[in-house]
Formats: sequence, C-alpha cells, structure tokens
Amino acid sequence: MNSIEDKNNSQLNFVTSELEAWVGILYSCISADNQISNSETATLSRLLYSKQMFVGIDIAPLYKKAFDVRKQHGQLKYISACCELVKEENRETVFALALEVLLADGTLEKEEKNVIEILSNHLKIDSEMTSKIIEVIFLKNKGNIKGI
Repeated sequence: MNSIEDKNNSQLNFVTSELEAWVGILYSCISADNQISNSETATLSRLLYSKQMFVGIDIAPLYKKAFDVRKQHGQLKYISACCELVKEENRETVFALALEVLLADGTLEKEEKNVIEILSNHLKIDSEMTSKIIEVIFLKNKGNIKGI
C-alpha cells in the first residue's frame, strides 16, 4: 500500500465491526445535543437488545468505545466511519433507529436535526425514503413525555 492508502485506512480503522458502527451511530445521536437523558439511554439499550445481531453481546464496552472514539475523532468523522461499515440492507433500519433515539425525549434540537441530515447522506438513503422514515417516527413519538 502507498502512504495515502495507509493514511485513509488508518482514519477509518477506529470502527472495526458493524456492531460497533450501529452503537456508534446511535450513541452519536443521543449525544448530539451534548446532553444524554435517561430516556435516550433507555431507548438506545432497548432498541439494540431487540435486534437479533445484538443477542448475547455486552453493549457496555461498545458504549465506552463509542464515547472515547467520538471524543477523540469528533462526531462527523466518527459518524462517517460508522456509516461505512453498515451493510446496505441495514442502512434504513439504522436510520429509523437513530430517529427513534433522537426523538426519545420528545424533542428535536438543532444539533439533532443536523445529525439526521448527515446520517441520511452518509447512509445513502434517498430523500423520499428519508422523508417517509421521519414522518413515521414523528407520528410514533408524538406526545412523548419529555425527560422520561
């Protein structure tokens, strides 16, 4: 490999599996506004444990790695690296789960709206599907109690 390829690979190797990518994306969502509520943490854990791919997986080390890597590399670079490892057939699901986490507290702050746009672009979800997913998640979470 030449030095440019080495540099590009080393920039992305801080995310090493699709499991880490899912947790990284969802963790980035709950921390987008720099405040992590109990409802966001509970929603994130519930969503991950409901997925077959997370059966038997200890999520705590993945949370810790997500916290550390996001802090070290910055949110945008981390999200980009995570999105690269999400399989194409899982991208819309991860996007929907990300919205679910973002709306867990019943509000959508400016920073969270930015994350939605970034995720949609990096996961390569077309604008029509993005709109559909957003609409469904908003309807599902309409009337949520803040701060639970």
